[in-house]
Amino acid sequence: MDLLLHADDIHASYDHRRILKGVGLAVGRGEILGLIGTNGAGKTTLMGVLAGSHRYDAGLMTLAGEMYAPDNSDEARACGVGLIPQNFSIDPQLTIARAIFRGTFQAERPHGELRDQAGKLIRDIGINLDPDAKVGSLIRAEQALVEVLRMVAEEAQLVIMDEVAASLPDHDVAVLHRVLRMLVKQGRAIIYITHRLDEVRSIAHRIAVLREGRVHKILEASHTDVQELAFLLLQHELESGARPSDAADGGELLRVVGLSTEDRVRDVSFSVAKGEVFGLVGTHRSGVYDVVEALAGVRRSTSGRILLHGREVEIQTPQDALALKIGYLSDAVDDHAASGTIVQGLQHSTGGKEPNLQDEITHLRGVAEVVRRMRISTTNIHGDISTLSGGDRQKVQLAKWITTGCDLLILSHPSRGIDIGAKEAVYQMLKELSQTGVGIILLSSDLSELISWCHRVGVMRDGELVTIEANANTNEDVLVHHMMGVKFESGSSEARRART
Repeated sequence: MDLLLHADDIHASYDHRRILKGVGLAVGRGEILGLIGTNGAGKTTLMGVLAGSHRYDAGLMTLAGEMYAPDNSDEARACGVGLIPQNFSIDPQLTIARAIFRGTFQAERPHGELRDQAGKLIRDIGINLDPDAKVGSLIRAEQALVEVLRMVAEEAQLVIMDEVAASLPDHDVAVLHRVLRMLVKQGRAIIYITHRLDEVRSIAHRIAVLREGRVHKILEASHTDVQELAFLLLQHELESGARPSDAADGGELLRVVGLSTEDRVRDVSFSVAKGEVFGLVGTHRSGVYDVVEALAGVRRSTSGRILLHGREVEIQTPQDALALKIGYLSDAVDDHAASGTIVQGLQHSTGGKEPNLQDEITHLRGVAEVVRRMRISTTNIHGDISTLSGGDRQKVQLAKWITTGCDLLILSHPSRGIDIGAKEAVYQMLKELSQTGVGIILLSSDLSELISWCHRVGVMRDGELVTIEANANTNEDVLVHHMMGVKFESGSSEARRART
């Protein structure tokens, strides 16, 4: 192996807490090294060390045979190391062309020249993006693809990707994998972080298992399976829950009739029963986001009716939705949600009343139980949310909505960035919620998650709801067929995702 990066006995701390406790790993040119670990294992800290954004306490690194100790991310980029962090952000006012070439020596070239070069990159990779479009017009998954294109433009020799595919649908995961293979054929190296164990097996050459701040084991991807990887992460076997086969038996909670939003969604109708987990899936431009945003008051509908508990309601703003006990967890990065303490992050409104001592004790006990149950890695519930890993921050946001007392909960990619052990806890909490009569609309690009969790799944395509599939009568291939309008078989595709 032509070694590119070697890290030996790396120690690093965060907020006076030792995170990395002697990490050692190596990655060669032309190799994809998968990196897996539970939330809080130290993956993001390690990537920060490698990419120059986090100072390490001890250890030794070499890059292309030379000593490597970057003081900042600019110095790391100059050395040929590029990072796409889990919670990346791009100026929404930039065009896609400017976003791709930002931070490179070409950044100041005329936009027309950048547009032509960006267009060629986009065509070569085979994705559908307009170089002149603003980043702010893209959904999160499309922005992730822009970040991958940035790595290509930067000509990074070591590319680090932290949960890039977390919200990508299957066909875009296939595109991403094609780009990664193109990069390694050029002699670059990739460190690829994901919680999707089937995916990491399909794309990586070797897989490093990070546990409690150390590399516990490195395996050949072709010589392991999901069950072994899960056991190495969790130190126990995964529970195999039965997918819901019967229809939810509660009365009708929500009915949507002829919903339209400008020219993006046309005449969408469906219902959600009390206690039902109703899945929604579609490609980026299918209109699936428009539907849930209309229900959450983020986007205004132009026609149609929404009935809640049999009564027609009007939802024009997020405040309207909250007043109707409709909660919405978006998959957009919320910087405000990452501020304050964990206790504050799980705090619900008291309606203007001053909480008494018993209320505070009850709340603290509840927070401690949520932290335990969702496997949030922290030693102090009064610690700042910003000290948590990206996945643990997602758990805090998710837990707040799950415990908020809504009648209808709309969750967009709730398991994005969450490890497989916490997924089990999330599913159990959603199941318990549904048993109390709460209706749940689950938007996800992870088809195995929809099949495992939902009673029914609605599929959007080209602004229309093309089918609603009962769980007992569907599978992932059927859903993709309806999403794409063409046959798409898992047996011949590299894109089929994990079943964990």
